[in-house]
Amino acid sequence: MKRGDPHRPPSRFNRPRQDALYLSPDETSARVAIGQYVTEANQERVLLTFEVRTANLLDLRHPEAIGLYEDARQSWIPVLEAGGEPPSWRAADRIRAMGFDGLIDPSRRRPGLWHVTLFRWNRPGAPTVRQIGAPKPLLLEIGFR
Repeated sequence: MKRGDPHRPPSRFNRPRQDALYLSPDETSARVAIGQYVTEANQERVLLTFEVRTANLLDLRHPEAIGLYEDARQSWIPVLEAGGEPPSWRAADRIRAMGFDGLIDPSRRRPGLWHVTLFRWNRPGAPTVRQIGAPKPLLLEIGFR
C-alpha cells in the first residue's frame, strides 16, 4: 500500500515509480491474477484483505469502454522488454486524465473474474484503503488459472 516508492516496478497499468495498487475481490481472483508470475522460488505469499471506500472506478467490462479495454488487454511485458510503451499504460493514462481513481479490469486468464487497480488512495479526495484482519499465508500454484 506504500505510495511514492522510487523502486516500484512497472506493471500492466503503471510505469516504473508510478503509484498503482492492484487488488482482487476474493482469494481465487488473486490467485489467478498472480498465477502467471509464480515460480518455485516465490510460491509462498500472504493474502491481505483490504476495505476500499469511495472509489470512482472506470469499469473496463462496460461496452462503452471497449476502446480502452482493447489497449488494456494487450500483453504488456513483451512490449516493455522490446523497449516499447505498453498500450495498457496509455489506456491507464487516459483513465487517469478522465479523473477516475482507478479501474475494474476483467480477468484475461479466467473470464468472469475481475480485479481493481487504484491509481491514488489514502490522500485527500482519493479512496480510503485500509487493511482488515491478519495476513493469511498462502502457497501458490505455478501457472494457476
